[in-house]
Amino acid sequence: MRMSGSRVAALGVAALGVAALGVAALTATLLVALAGCATMLPKLTAPTLAVTGVVIGGGNSQQQQIRLTFHASNPNDRAIPIRSIECNLELEGAAFAQGATDAAFTLPALGEADFDLNVTANVNAVLAALASGFGRHTVDYRVYGQVHLQGGVLRTIPFDQKGRVRL
Repeated sequence: MRMSGSRVAALGVAALGVAALGVAALTATLLVALAGCATMLPKLTAPTLAVTGVVIGGGNSQQQQIRLTFHASNPNDRAIPIRSIECNLELEGAAFAQGATDAAFTLPALGEADFDLNVTANVNAVLAALASGFGRHTVDYRVYGQVHLQGGVLRTIPFDQKGRVRL
């Protein structure tokens, strides 16, 4: 049986339509599977961080090294293996310092831990912060950044918290 060119073309278009439906069905199946996987990812709540100590170290006329001591509380029912924490610090609403932890540590499930974080501050920001808290002996702070995890599917947990620290 011989087919005309238009019939062959029609069959080719039909075959492409079937192939397109197969690709669409495969795409839809993958999207549903990915959505299901997304709901199975671990849901970690950011640890609560509070600045509990400030130690001013060495510096020069432009920058000041400061070691901040943080108290962290883990609200999650699983331990959080932390590779590092990067943060920015504001005092009295002004950018003050940025830095990161030096060593990895694990925050126990539903537990607490203290850790040090080294930051570099602009000298002018240090003087302004000290002056603003001079009469009160405390200053308001905001610390925000990311907790970098040691492994797993979830790699970072963002955080943004406020508090008051004693000078």
